[in-house]
Amino acid sequence: MDNAQLLGSSTARNGFKNEYDVINRFNNWSTEPNAQKWLQAMGYEINNIEFIKARVIHKYKADISVQIKTRLKRTVDIENIQVKLVSNPKGFNQIDKRPVDAYNEVLNWNIPHSLVCISCSLIVANKTI
Repeated sequence: MDNAQLLGSSTARNGFKNEYDVINRFNNWSTEPNAQKWLQAMGYEINNIEFIKARVIHKYKADISVQIKTRLKRTVDIENIQVKLVSNPKGFNQIDKRPVDAYNEVLNWNIPHSLVCISCSLIVANKTI
């Protein structure tokens, strides 16, 4: 293998390790601070969560599936998540070139247009309000 192939192979292996790390963090949500931050960012209140089961999924765009049961619902929410390994100091190795305002339509969000543009712009710029 040449250097580029070795780097690609190493990046892929580390990506799989990263998926299992994220799964383990979600499955240990009650004591795992990173998972709690992720869940709160996803709109869940930690005190209302009854259980979580995360696992790898195959043949889908998402890498992992997280099942979340809350005390206030009779259903289990399923969150399919794509895990990306940051492979360089400048950020992710994949670029989405869609205009910021296209996410409302693409992701089927029911959010006012201006809020989507502001939110995505802040995320892309890695800024906080």
